Amino acid sequence: MRNFIFAVLVLAAASASAADSFEHRVAVAKKLEDAPDGQAYDRVLYGAIGNYIQKAMVECFPDGVTRDTSSFTLVADILANGTATRIEVRPETKMAACFGDKFAGAPFPALPTYAGADGLPIFIDMKITN
Repeated sequence: MRNFIFAVLVLAAASASAADSFEHRVAVAKKLEDAPDGQAYDRVLYGAIGNYIQKAMVECFPDGVTRDTSSFTLVADILANGTATRIEVRPETKMAACFGDKFAGAPFPALPTYAGADGLPIFIDMKITN
């Protein structure tokens, strides 16, 4: 019985970990973004944070410095209080991490009505060009 309980706990932890993986979080955010309501909110979101994230990119990927990646993906949860949490970037490079850190301070707009109690998962695929 003791081994059975341990096995169940291990499986539950593995399931929670898989459901919370970077890839899973991106997939959930993408599904929400692809819906008509998500597309409408994206326009509001990027209207509010567009200039801020452009400045963050310039600071984290300055001209004349060799970039440590040519692209990266960020995933985060935006909370009802206007903050971002659980920010992750892949690949995890110094410059991408810089952007993730700065992203936390963006002026996020109010969440849409379909956002859950745990906030709204979002993702950004970034490509770095000269």
